Amino acid sequence: MNQLIPHLKTRVLLGTALILSVAAVLSMVTRPSLKSRAVPTALSTSTGVRIEAKASHPVIAPSGTEFFVEYAVTLQEGVVPESSRVSIAVVLDRSGSMNGTKLDDARRAVHRLVDMMKDGDELALITFGSEVTAGARVTLSDDSRRVLHAEIDTIVASGGTNISAGLQAGQRALESATAARRLILISDGQPTEGITEQYSLAAVVGTIHQARTTVTALGVGSDYDGNLLAMLSERGGGMVGHLQDVALLEEVLAKELTAARQAVARNVELRLDTHGANPAEAPGRTFFWEDLRPVLHLADLRANVPTRVLVRYRSAAERDAAIADVDAELRWTTLVGEVRTTRVPLQLVVVDDVEGVERMRDEPVFARGVSALGASRMLAAADAYQKGDDGRGSSLLDEARGLFGMSADALAGQGEVENVRNRMRKAGASERKSLNYGLEKKTLQNFGRENEGY
Repeated sequence: MNQLIPHLKTRVLLGTALILSVAAVLSMVTRPSLKSRAVPTALSTSTGVRIEAKASHPVIAPSGTEFFVEYAVTLQEGVVPESSRVSIAVVLDRSGSMNGTKLDDARRAVHRLVDMMKDGDELALITFGSEVTAGARVTLSDDSRRVLHAEIDTIVASGGTNISAGLQAGQRALESATAARRLILISDGQPTEGITEQYSLAAVVGTIHQARTTVTALGVGSDYDGNLLAMLSERGGGMVGHLQDVALLEEVLAKELTAARQAVARNVELRLDTHGANPAEAPGRTFFWEDLRPVLHLADLRANVPTRVLVRYRSAAERDAAIADVDAELRWTTLVGEVRTTRVPLQLVVVDDVEGVERMRDEPVFARGVSALGASRMLAAADAYQKGDDGRGSSLLDEARGLFGMSADALAGQGEVENVRNRMRKAGASERKSLNYGLEKKTLQNFGRENEGY
């Protein structure tokens, strides 16, 4: 019996080794071999919205792979009819800093808007400084136009900048409107009274947006907070405007009126639902988290005008996973309040060859991703320079340069980095502001938001 025990131990050890070997083989079989693969693309056209999702990497490692997914969202022609009537609330900053040419140009632009609107449209004029003056929402006619023109002429600049009170007054003015609703915020400064923290102000806009009102945020002059207004317009589904020349406001309000009539898909949300990868950021956009999942709020959709979204992900697949799911769902609301959803599933293959993963990436999608990341770092750098933090600005530009260097197709961005660096070093405070706002307008295209800003 004693002689049998070592023999049994040997058999047990051999059996265990065999099981482990088989398990290893099965594990290797579970993971597909690395070979040439097409760029993963998913397409959904249900409910009249076309969504195409394209990944920069056809395969990813279980962890450590950073990749991009580019979403192209397009409302198809004839899905829902164009709005015949619009209800607009103009929320105009009349704080002391607006005194002079800026307020003169703003009054002229609002006068022009009144004349361009059709009979039957509705307009509410809200002005704010430290306090709010809220006119009633009126239906446009020859008589009401005369009243509105007289009201516009009485606007006088005074007080601080209570943006939140102006927004809330605009919401109240539109809450019972049955036409397509649009709130247009016009400000030349940063909030100094009421709610001043940017995410709290975004929450105010979110409440307005949930009530089926689109919010556009227009900055005029050179002292407004561009980051804040961009966040407000994004959360509100509207446009963002960087208008150093207030005289351009007349043209922009004309475009807003057209957009209000043409935008037939509202409250547009792109919801990310992933297994095996974690969303890290969406350059030029803000993640708003709901139920522990990131939500991106997109501008109202107009027929055949595409919206592009880039999202950076990090792979985080479970140990034996062969597939990572990078799904998205688009939700939007029709003019009559019907909520529609379109889901676009996207699967990536998980492999163990880390070096091979990078060799197989799709260069055009990857280049657009790193270009967007680089542009976001350049914007942050310009903001730092404007605030006098040259060290941080230079560091962010170094990071941007490194990002552009990750793809041969994006190398041109390195020249732009050095151009910004040289100009910021030589510029005074006023010129740095101008450079910053000019860069904000220019980089909208890098973020796929060329149809969302002025």
